[in-house]
Amino acid sequence: MREDDENFSFPEEYELAYLFDPESLLKHYNGIFSNASLERLTNINQRQLQRYASGASKPRPEQAKKIANALHSLGKELLAVEL
Repeated sequence: MREDDENFSFPEEYELAYLFDPESLLKHYNGIFSNASLERLTNINQRQLQRYASGASKPRPEQAKKIANALHSLGKELLAVEL
């Protein structure tokens, strides 16, 4: 919010996009997804996921895309849930 205009507001249709690198993404969701659950979602070995999260290794673009696609797929599935 602008300091000089207290009445400032965003347009009605506003979309935020979060850009993560694989290390930051895995660290951010560490308390939400276990490496075991991420392995099931991505088919990437838990040890390799841990190496990505710690920064000891950087995923190839194909592996990074695999992680993103798995999380997007899960998100779409969750959006379809009704209680």
